[in-house]
Amino acid sequence: MNTKQLIAKSMAALLLAGAVLGNPVHTQAGTRQDANYNQNANYNQNVNFNQIQMQTEFYESDDLVYRAGRLSLRSIQTDDSYSLSGSVWADNGSDYYFSLLNTEEKKLYLNLKKQADRYLTGTEQFQTTQVNRNGEPVSVCILPLVSYEGLSAAQMKRVFCCFLFENPQYYFIRNSVVYSENTNMMTAGLYQIFSDGNTRAAYTDRFVQQLEEWDAQIRTVQTPLEKERMIHQIVCDYVEYDTEMAVDDPDDRQMSQSCISAVLFERSTVCAGYAQLFALLCGRAGIECVTVTSPGHAWNKVRIGNVWYNVDCTWNDCRGDDTFFNVTDEQLLAADSQLQEHVLSEEWNEMAPACTTIFDPNITSVENALQNISVPETTTNQILLDNSQPGKLAVSFEPVAACDGYMIQYASNGAMLPADKMDIETTSFVIDGLKSGKTYYVRVRPYRWNSRGEKLYGTFSGKVKETVL
Repeated sequence: MNTKQLIAKSMAALLLAGAVLGNPVHTQAGTRQDANYNQNANYNQNVNFNQIQMQTEFYESDDLVYRAGRLSLRSIQTDDSYSLSGSVWADNGSDYYFSLLNTEEKKLYLNLKKQADRYLTGTEQFQTTQVNRNGEPVSVCILPLVSYEGLSAAQMKRVFCCFLFENPQYYFIRNSVVYSENTNMMTAGLYQIFSDGNTRAAYTDRFVQQLEEWDAQIRTVQTPLEKERMIHQIVCDYVEYDTEMAVDDPDDRQMSQSCISAVLFERSTVCAGYAQLFALLCGRAGIECVTVTSPGHAWNKVRIGNVWYNVDCTWNDCRGDDTFFNVTDEQLLAADSQLQEHVLSEEWNEMAPACTTIFDPNITSVENALQNISVPETTTNQILLDNSQPGKLAVSFEPVAACDGYMIQYASNGAMLPADKMDIETTSFVIDGLKSGKTYYVRVRPYRWNSRGEKLYGTFSGKVKETVL
């Protein structure tokens, strides 16, 4: 009997106290799952799960200031000093949640990602600040501060959750936020063990070596479904569920909410570690996967072809089978106890994909998953030019749905060669510095941000012209 079976046999079923669901049904991933199979799936393997609190810790600090100088909030929010385009880590996560955010929310997400990527690829020391924890001042490690100007505190918190659970590659980030509503600044908490840059680089090297070893195994199979099964097997074979992890430790010194607890150290973790590792390996293999949470549990939603399914590696590992592999929301909820382990927390309302299709493992092929972010398919029209001010043209146009901004291009010749250009986020703009008496041509095209901070431009509109006073 292995360690996982011993755990399952010896511990009291905390999560299922008072729940009587019938006899256990062990359903392998290769078996057709009926719509009501979870109604009879008794998850009573006597596993003692830690009472995890998945909610993010939020610390409000009126003294939170930008230590590197008093830059304007707007300039911090649109910081272009670091590019994710050349980073080997930027695509290790998903962009599903990112694609559902509005433009200002995307900026916050991207700036959090830039700061995290800097620390992952560099050797800078972590910054620190003071927070008040239960009346006591405590020093915590943090990312460089980021502005959330233009967003409410509730929006900021939601963006952080999307960023955290969509980017497990940034293993040193804790599930905590320090923010100030007075300055509209926020930052994410970090694990102190990685604060020294050289120490962090050594851990990153070990992290990379293990991930590349798994990548090589995953590449031995071909289809997305085969890769997903391989990843599920890797996670469940490699990781042990830690029934004694100190999940109530406010500093989370065992890193229970990070995939690093499942990869390095004791290779033992709780549900968040399982879910983040599964999501990370799926992302590296090109499989769309996100992590979701309830107040006391974490699991994954994965897209195979264009269909979303639930995968709960934690429950499967402690059962010793694949019962909760590629199941629907209904099937997963039917297996819950009175603690409602799979009832999504409110931050995932209108964010988490619905899983409604029964998994059929007999399918031999699936369509390629649709892209979450693509170039805008439509362009603007009805461009109006106003030349009522000398040396200026006021440009206005119809908005394009679901875009993050526009490029305005103008030139003094119809061929648009050469042409000046600028990117804006509004549907009106004044071009100045023009020569009086000269005719100028103007056109516009929309763009969307991707999760690397790159702008994906759509098609230009037709040109309009006007003579400047």
